[in-house]
Amino acid sequence: MDIKTVILYRSKHHGNTKKLVDAVVAAHPEIDVINVADLGKREYPDLSAYHIIAFASGIYYGKFDKDIRRVAQECLRDGDNVIGFITYGGGDKFNGRELDGICRLKLATLVSIYGCPGFDTYGPFKFTGGMNKGRPNAEDIAGAVEFYDRIVEEYGQIFLDERAKRDKRDAFNAAHPAGGLVKNLKRTARKLAGKSMDPQKK
Repeated sequence: MDIKTVILYRSKHHGNTKKLVDAVVAAHPEIDVINVADLGKREYPDLSAYHIIAFASGIYYGKFDKDIRRVAQECLRDGDNVIGFITYGGGDKFNGRELDGICRLKLATLVSIYGCPGFDTYGPFKFTGGMNKGRPNAEDIAGAVEFYDRIVEEYGQIFLDERAKRDKRDAFNAAHPAGGLVKNLKRTARKLAGKSMDPQKK
């Protein structure tokens, strides 16, 4: 399968999240990688070519990195398929709530998120020597690669098929700038309704 994937990541304090990203890319060198920290405040990448869009971030007080959120809000569109990679210092819980909300607003699909503990010395943890020392470990890192492989194996063909449908719809809308498929359907419905109400047509 010719699946095109991009990983947009932000890995701050200890590089926990980057370890996951590096492992996935080492196993799949064809994946494109964007360090969101290198983007300007108004610089947004074109993600239209990708079947899988991955956002990778540390979790800060239960939230994705703010620049990751900003880029996701600006760049995602209807029909995009999104996965996540996260590292966290707190307990194992659903830390993808914000990314899920962004995907819903943009009519994109958050397929799944892989998460594991990461070494954390942020805030009060710095006074105790940090928590989750040695994490992510080798098992955590291997798990990230297995997660990506499973996504491609289970959903890859579906992503390709759905993208083909979206591309076809986009091409139709581009060729019919008067309003695209939805407006054309409504226009046809109005014409049919008008004919059925015309007494001379009976």
